[in-house]
Amino acid sequence: MTGWTERIITEFRANAGRVGGRFEGADLLLLTTLGARSALRRTTPVGYAREGGALHVFASNAGAGRHPGWYHNLLAHPQAVVEIGDGAGGVRTLTVRARPLAAAERDLAWARQAAAVPAYGEYEARTTRVIPVVALLPLDLAVPDDGRNRALAHQLRSVHATMRAQLAALRDGGPAAGGELAVHCLAFCDALGAHHGAEDMVLPAFDAAFPRLAPVLARLREEHRQVAGALEELRALLEQGAEPGAVRPRLEALAADAETHFAYEERYLLPALLGEEAGNVPGGSGLS
Repeated sequence: MTGWTERIITEFRANAGRVGGRFEGADLLLLTTLGARSALRRTTPVGYAREGGALHVFASNAGAGRHPGWYHNLLAHPQAVVEIGDGAGGVRTLTVRARPLAAAERDLAWARQAAAVPAYGEYEARTTRVIPVVALLPLDLAVPDDGRNRALAHQLRSVHATMRAQLAALRDGGPAAGGELAVHCLAFCDALGAHHGAEDMVLPAFDAAFPRLAPVLARLREEHRQVAGALEELRALLEQGAEPGAVRPRLEALAADAETHFAYEERYLLPALLGEEAGNVPGGSGLS
């Protein structure tokens, strides 16, 4: 992240979505995506236009010859987080899903934006590429939608089942050669890191829809940070060529923490999605 970008982000958050300088008065939001390769969180100030219930963002990159990084990130990981001024002196955080516009729909959206903000026409004149337009569709869990919620619950269960199976295969692999163990462990680290990154993108929707789950959501975010630290430690061991005997204790600890985390999510997030009672909501972190 450049110093300029950091300054814009800081000013945006401190001033309810308003910034000065060249973007004074512009419709601006902060878009947080997961890196297409790294799955790390990246926050970028982006111009937008409201279109019905969607927010349209424009991958102009100021007329540069290639698409901006955030656009490639959205193609790889469509779930994202938006921060936007709420019009009441604050900044609202939204979970969104990206849908690139195609053909005539894209052309009409671009034409409207270029007419409203002439700078976009200048960006278009500087490049030979077709500048993508992406609709960001907010996920509002407070709006009843049984089909959507069942699909989200199924996805959570399915991902957890896959993660558990991968962990079981690693733990039951016997005295595998260091290189083979490293390959499979690194693949699992990547998968679990990407899963938690995607979950972090969805949690703002739970914040808004289920305020009683605030202690649960705080615990899940903290556990995501703890697991990320454990993954980095395990990755460092693997990249140093550590012997399986040194790796397996870390793997066993990670497996125990992951299971505690998965079970806690399922205990509280699934009932919220499915309209069931989850009982008292505890706080604190369950990981060692």
